[in-house]
Formats: sequence, C-alpha cells, structure tokens
Amino acid sequence: MTDARSTPDLLGSRSKGPRRPQTAADFVAQSLRHSILNGELQAGTRLGVAQIASTFDVSATPVREALRDLSREGLVQFDAYRGGTVNAITRAEVKQIVRIRQVLEPIAIAEAVANMTDDVLEEAGEILAHMSLDHGWNAWVLANRNFHNVLYSTSPSKRLIAIIESLQEATAMFVSNALERAPSLQTRAHHEHGELLDAFRRGDVERAVAITLEHLAIPTEEVTEEEAAH
Repeated sequence: MTDARSTPDLLGSRSKGPRRPQTAADFVAQSLRHSILNGELQAGTRLGVAQIASTFDVSATPVREALRDLSREGLVQFDAYRGGTVNAITRAEVKQIVRIRQVLEPIAIAEAVANMTDDVLEEAGEILAHMSLDHGWNAWVLANRNFHNVLYSTSPSKRLIAIIESLQEATAMFVSNALERAPSLQTRAHHEHGELLDAFRRGDVERAVAITLEHLAIPTEEVTEEEAAH
C-alpha cells in the first residue's frame, strides 16, 4: 500500500490534464480519473478534500462530488469526512469478478445482438478506430470501457447492464495496470475487440460469447518478467 502523500505533487501540473468540462466536479473527477488510470495516483494513496480543492482552485463541494463519482466507478473508497483513498483490488478478487461477468455477459450479448442497430454498430466501430490511434493510455482505457458499453446498450435489461458496468468499474484500475505492463496482452485485447465487433455485425451470438469469455480473462493472465519490467 502506498503511504499518504501530497495530492498536489501526485497530480502534477493542471495544464497537462484534460480540458475543463461543464462543471468543476466533472473537471476534478476527470483529472483524478486520468491520474489513477495512468498510475500517477497509486492504490492506497489518500485523496484529501482540502488538498484537492487547493490544487484545482475549487471549493470542497465539487471535490466531494467528484470523489463520490469515482467511488461509484470503483476507483476510490470515499468517506465524506476523511476524503478518499485510491482503491486497491487483488488478482484473486478480479478473478472472482471475471467469473461473475462470464455468467452474466452471455445474457447481455444475446439480448444486445437481438436488438442491435446500425447506428450502435457504427458508434462502436468509431470507438475502435479511435483506440488504434495513439491518444495516450488513459484515453485507451476509457475508450475500451465505452466500446463494450456501447455494444450492450441495445439490451433491454438495463438492471443487468448496470450490474455488468459496476463490475467492470470495480476492476478498471487493475485492468489498466495489467494491460499497460504487458504489450502482448494489449495487442491481443485490441485484436479481440475487432473480432467481437465483427461477430455483433454478423449477429453471431455464439461467436460473440466465445470471444467475450476469453477476452474477460485477459487482465488476470500472468505476464512475462520482461513485460512486467516495463
């Protein structure tokens, strides 16, 4: 676990972060999410409300809103009085979540394929094309999440999709760190995205399920010593 450190030092210059969206809470959440997913803010790092407010020149209220949003995404453990802590999740916990998703997602796939539209397929294709460009690791991680969520968006079982998304968010940082350290796993993940989209386009539920079951397990696979050193 990482000892508590100064949040402003870990965040770095605000000029390097994403552009300010509509609200201060969105801006803080987006900036912290960026720093968590790219490893600048490591598991166990404390996120003090006052420190973050000072760093981003905002009041405490949008900071608390941002931390609540990140806690719902599984990236932060949040306490209204003590602030937040960057979440830590073990490989064993990730494997448990993968097993649960491997049960739930075939249902979502069958429903999504049955209700698929050309617009959704086009949107998923645009996201996939964007992921092939070098926009930075944080952008790839968020695009990866959006790609899968878009494909499931035609499922009428909104509660099921919400559960899948919450499980996805709970492992987001682990997945990010695992794939960033292992170029071979990144390459495989991108290849499987293309195969998955093709299966959805053809309405091939069986193939889409088979790809997804293997795809979900990628982050839990061991990496070579050479890759882990990167």
